[in-house]
Amino acid sequence: MLSVLQILSATALQLVSDPELSVHVQLAAQRTSSTCFGENYTLAVALRAAHTLTLKNEAVAGNSGAVGPVTSMKEGDLSISFGGASSISVKGDLGTTKYGIQLQDLIDGQISSMSVTGDVSLPCDNEV
Repeated sequence: MLSVLQILSATALQLVSDPELSVHVQLAAQRTSSTCFGENYTLAVALRAAHTLTLKNEAVAGNSGAVGPVTSMKEGDLSISFGGASSISVKGDLGTTKYGIQLQDLIDGQISSMSVTGDVSLPCDNEV
Protein backbone atom coordinates (compact mmCIF):
# COMPACT_ATOMS: atom_id res chain seq x y z
CA MET A 1 0.00 0.00 0.00
CA LEU A 2 1.29 3.45 -0.89
CA SER A 3 1.90 6.00 1.84
CA VAL A 4 0.27 9.42 1.88
CA LEU A 5 3.64 11.00 1.03
CA GLN A 6 4.14 8.66 -1.94
CA ILE A 7 0.68 9.53 -3.26
CA LEU A 8 1.30 13.26 -2.81
CA SER A 9 4.69 12.96 -4.50
CA ALA A 10 3.01 11.34 -7.50
CA THR A 11 -0.07 13.58 -7.69
CA ALA A 12 0.78 16.91 -6.06
CA LEU A 13 4.56 17.25 -6.09
CA GLN A 14 4.34 21.04 -5.69
CA LEU A 15 2.80 20.53 -2.24
CA VAL A 16 5.32 18.04 -0.84
CA SER A 17 7.80 20.75 0.16
CA ASP A 18 5.16 22.84 1.95
CA PRO A 19 6.32 23.38 5.56
CA GLU A 20 2.76 22.72 6.82
CA LEU A 21 2.36 19.40 4.98
CA SER A 22 2.52 17.21 8.09
CA VAL A 23 -0.12 19.32 9.86
CA HIS A 24 -2.49 19.06 6.89
CA VAL A 25 -1.90 15.29 6.63
CA GLN A 26 -2.63 14.85 10.35
CA LEU A 27 -5.80 16.94 10.11
CA ALA A 28 -6.88 15.06 6.98
CA ALA A 29 -6.34 11.72 8.74
CA GLN A 30 -8.51 12.87 11.66
CA ARG A 31 -11.33 13.88 9.30
CA THR A 32 -11.20 10.78 7.06
CA SER A 33 -12.92 7.52 7.92
CA SER A 34 -10.85 4.36 7.49
CA THR A 35 -14.11 2.40 7.74
CA CYS A 36 -15.54 4.30 4.80
CA PHE A 37 -12.54 4.18 2.50
CA GLY A 38 -10.97 0.84 3.42
CA GLU A 39 -8.03 0.20 1.10
CA ASN A 40 -8.45 3.71 -0.38
CA TYR A 41 -7.94 5.36 3.02
CA THR A 42 -4.42 6.69 2.35
CA LEU A 43 -5.56 8.01 -1.04
CA ALA A 44 -8.47 9.80 0.63
CA VAL A 45 -6.15 11.30 3.28
CA ALA A 46 -3.69 12.43 0.59
CA LEU A 47 -6.45 14.03 -1.50
CA ARG A 48 -7.94 15.80 1.55
CA ALA A 49 -4.50 17.09 2.60
CA ALA A 50 -3.75 18.27 -0.95
CA HIS A 51 -7.16 19.96 -1.04
CA THR A 52 -6.66 21.87 2.21
CA LEU A 53 -3.05 22.79 1.35
CA THR A 54 -4.18 24.10 -2.03
CA LEU A 55 -6.91 26.18 -0.38
CA LYS A 56 -4.35 27.60 2.05
CA ASN A 57 -1.85 28.39 -0.70
CA GLU A 58 -4.53 30.01 -2.87
CA ALA A 59 -5.64 32.18 0.06
CA VAL A 60 -2.05 33.23 0.80
CA ALA A 61 -1.49 34.04 -2.87
CA GLY A 62 -4.79 35.92 -3.09
CA ASN A 63 -6.11 33.65 -5.84
CA SER A 64 -9.60 32.28 -6.01
CA GLY A 65 -8.45 28.87 -7.26
CA ALA A 66 -11.08 28.72 -10.00
CA VAL A 67 -12.17 25.22 -10.93
CA GLY A 68 -15.02 23.74 -12.87
CA PRO A 69 -16.01 23.66 -16.49
CA VAL A 70 -15.33 26.63 -18.75
CA THR A 71 -18.64 28.47 -19.10
CA SER A 72 -17.52 31.20 -21.47
CA MET A 73 -14.49 32.25 -23.53
CA LYS A 74 -13.55 35.39 -25.37
CA GLU A 75 -10.66 35.60 -27.80
CA GLY A 76 -9.98 39.35 -28.02
CA ASP A 77 -8.35 40.46 -24.75
CA LEU A 78 -8.60 36.81 -23.61
CA SER A 79 -11.35 36.23 -21.05
CA ILE A 80 -12.25 32.80 -19.65
CA SER A 81 -14.96 32.07 -17.07
CA PHE A 82 -15.19 28.90 -15.01
CA GLY A 83 -18.38 27.31 -13.71
CA GLY A 84 -16.97 27.12 -10.19
CA ALA A 85 -18.16 24.95 -7.37
CA SER A 86 -21.84 25.59 -8.04
CA SER A 87 -21.63 23.76 -11.36
CA ILE A 88 -20.12 20.65 -9.76
CA SER A 89 -22.16 18.39 -7.47
CA VAL A 90 -20.05 18.27 -4.31
CA LYS A 91 -20.40 18.59 -0.56
CA GLY A 92 -18.79 21.38 1.42
CA ASP A 93 -15.87 23.12 -0.24
CA LEU A 94 -14.58 20.07 -2.13
CA GLY A 95 -15.55 21.60 -5.48
CA THR A 96 -13.05 24.41 -5.06
CA THR A 97 -9.90 22.39 -5.90
CA LYS A 98 -9.08 19.56 -8.28
CA TYR A 99 -8.03 17.44 -5.29
CA GLY A 100 -11.35 18.07 -3.55
CA ILE A 101 -13.22 17.05 -6.68
CA GLN A 102 -11.16 13.85 -6.85
CA LEU A 103 -11.96 13.17 -3.19
CA GLN A 104 -15.67 13.72 -3.85
CA ASP A 105 -15.44 11.24 -6.75
CA LEU A 106 -13.79 8.74 -4.40
CA ILE A 107 -16.54 9.30 -1.81
CA ASP A 108 -19.23 8.85 -4.45
CA GLY A 109 -17.54 5.64 -5.63
CA GLN A 110 -17.44 4.25 -2.13
CA ILE A 111 -21.15 5.03 -1.62
CA SER A 112 -22.06 3.43 -4.96
CA SER A 113 -20.10 0.27 -4.29
CA MET A 114 -21.63 -0.07 -0.84
CA SER A 115 -25.12 0.48 -2.20
CA VAL A 116 -24.63 -2.25 -4.79
CA THR A 117 -23.76 -4.76 -2.07
CA GLY A 118 -27.00 -3.99 -0.27
CA ASP A 119 -25.41 -2.42 2.78
CA VAL A 120 -27.92 0.08 4.15
CA SER A 121 -25.44 1.95 6.33
CA LEU A 122 -23.36 4.28 4.21
CA PRO A 123 -20.41 5.43 6.31
CA CYS A 124 -19.11 7.63 3.48
CA ASP A 125 -22.34 9.55 3.16
CA ASN A 126 -21.23 12.05 5.82
CA GLU A 127 -17.69 12.54 4.47
CA VAL A 128 -16.96 16.14 3.57
